[in-house]
Amino acid sequence: MLSIVVPVFDVELYLSACLDSLVGQRIDDTEIIVVDDGSADGSRRIADAWARKDSRVRVLEQRNSGLSAARNTGARAARGTYLAFCDGDDIVPSGAYAAHIASLEASGSDFSTGDVRRIDSTGVRPHPGYRDVFAGNRHRTHIRRHTALVRDRMVWNKVFRRSFWTSRELAFVLPAYEDAPVMMRAHIEASAVDVLSEVVYYWRIREAGAPSITQRRDEPANLAACMRMVVDTFDVITGLAEDLILPYADDMCRGDIRDALDGLKLHDERSLAEALSLARSFVERVPAELIGALPAADRRLMNHLVRGELAEIRQLVNEAPHTTANEREPAQ
Repeated sequence: MLSIVVPVFDVELYLSACLDSLVGQRIDDTEIIVVDDGSADGSRRIADAWARKDSRVRVLEQRNSGLSAARNTGARAARGTYLAFCDGDDIVPSGAYAAHIASLEASGSDFSTGDVRRIDSTGVRPHPGYRDVFAGNRHRTHIRRHTALVRDRMVWNKVFRRSFWTSRELAFVLPAYEDAPVMMRAHIEASAVDVLSEVVYYWRIREAGAPSITQRRDEPANLAACMRMVVDTFDVITGLAEDLILPYADDMCRGDIRDALDGLKLHDERSLAEALSLARSFVERVPAELIGALPAADRRLMNHLVRGELAEIRQLVNEAPHTTANEREPAQ
């Protein structure tokens, strides 16, 4: 059996499409665990309607406690051999879970992971940061051999053996940007991982209703939450796999740290104080040889950050066009 955990909070505009994609999966034995995290809109009504017409859907409820708590609630209730997570505003292609499970049955790996597309009303588009991560199928690989997997930090493009999830006592903790520390630990502690080049998940760009947290990346509180994720994930990597410090730090210095510094285009230093403090604490721990190998613009920014030279950073970011980490091409 595959257990699919669907955390739900105020996604009534998208939930039916999500659940329709899950009940349409080409696998025989499935349970879909919808966890209503105290929704104030019509999400619960929609979930209950699906549960009435399809016995594979069951609905749990909790007081609003956040995405991490909702996912943990669903994982504890899961009964399947396999475990997956799908956010309530996203869509899973019809053959995705069958591909995951077929790969895991053949390989014996602890989990599988696959390619992702962004989706909105205009269609689908690649996620540039994943291009080389999922360029080809890899069976029984590992993040230490395929280090591009340091960029594979989301939970919803994966299927886990539930025995692996529970034996490692994996759980989400952070109130936002919660995936990365858990997924890096899963990658490192797995005995083997399957990588699928197939597109297994459609990650929605919301065009109506409340924007998702990743669509509010420029807000000071969200930048601070993102920097907390960067630091916590670094702690996992330095504690478990020092050989991954360089690829992870390189990705962060070119991506999420740059996003925090770009926030100076929109906000003053006081508003960004927490985000910048966390970013600086991270860069101070990055090996000097990595900073020296960055492109010149990134290298100057990191050195200014370590020295606390915010005026110089503001001048540099104002001179450069703003792109988010999700839009940038990774280092090759």
